[in-house]
Amino acid sequence: MSEVSVVEAARALRPLISEHRREGELQARLSDKVIKAVGAAGMFRMFAPKEAGGLEVTPTEAFNATVEISAADPAVTWLVVNSMAPCIMSALIPDAERNQMFAEPDRNFGFSAVALAEATPVEGGYSLSGSWPVVTGVDDALWCALAGRVMEGGEMRMNSNGRPDVRLFLVPVKELEIVQTWQDAAAMRGTGSNQVNGKDVFVSEVMACVPGSPPVIDRPLFRGSPSAITLPIFAAVAVGVLKGAIEAASHEIKSKISSVTGKALRDQIETQIAVANANAALRAIHAGSLEVFARAWEYTSRGEAVPNEIKAELYSSSFYAGDVAREMISNLYTKGSRAAFMQGHALERCLANIHAIIAAIDARRGFHHSAGLVMLGGEPMEPAF
Repeated sequence: MSEVSVVEAARALRPLISEHRREGELQARLSDKVIKAVGAAGMFRMFAPKEAGGLEVTPTEAFNATVEISAADPAVTWLVVNSMAPCIMSALIPDAERNQMFAEPDRNFGFSAVALAEATPVEGGYSLSGSWPVVTGVDDALWCALAGRVMEGGEMRMNSNGRPDVRLFLVPVKELEIVQTWQDAAAMRGTGSNQVNGKDVFVSEVMACVPGSPPVIDRPLFRGSPSAITLPIFAAVAVGVLKGAIEAASHEIKSKISSVTGKALRDQIETQIAVANANAALRAIHAGSLEVFARAWEYTSRGEAVPNEIKAELYSSSFYAGDVAREMISNLYTKGSRAAFMQGHALERCLANIHAIIAAIDARRGFHHSAGLVMLGGEPMEPAF
């Protein structure tokens, strides 16, 4: 699929997503119509192998498609980006197991990188037990990729590099307990990010994936560090939210009169500067993220390791994009009309959502610190760098 087609497909989904956004927020779960349309467009399998019906898009395609959908509702793209890791992991497993995962190819995947659960080795695989407090879209998924620590003799097992043996376990949702905990969420409510529990769930050895291990399907998208592919796409969600916030603010400011000054909002200097800065910031973080993403992909597509110096620029651009988007949206919120203070207003949603998105990305802030360290001539402290 060409870049134009996948991005245009994402853009074409925006009216439907916007129409049902409030429904998703009220029920703390995306509308069935949205789930089906987004799935049919292939958005949940952008990074899945072609053998499984996946699109195997380039990073640029995935980034731009993510921005488009996020401008309408980031809750939708949160299901999209949380499906990335399971799709990439599917290239590490045998054909039969992969076909099971994609028996219904348009379905999203649940995902949690929080490795609180424990996996005990048993004959043929592992016995997995624990809880994952936030698993996006799990009610609509058939499979989850859940992080867990391998334990032996009551202690964490170490891998060949002397690091904790943490894996992503591919598990059918029917073998898990879903606890409805998301109804009281104040942001990203449509994601339906409920708690998942598992007790003595058997996971075969081939479905206990080690991220970054040699893939069965050996093509560029499935080689190397998954973080170098997925983390920038999470940043694309923040870029899209900023785009949506600018659209909402600009539309409203054009027609509003300030009850305080009696002037049209668009004639107020501070408002003009806020909108101008937000537009400039959007272009900068969008272009900057894509530029380094494309450079990193050149190495990956040739089968070469991405130099740490390029990764440092990639990760720093990803976190910077999120931080700038949060700042610009906060500024638009304060410089817009009082209507934005009301629950359900477009800017109110953008403000709450961007803070929730950055809070989630912050769990990987070690990549940001390591990026600066590499730029200063050091070695990255983050193991998955």
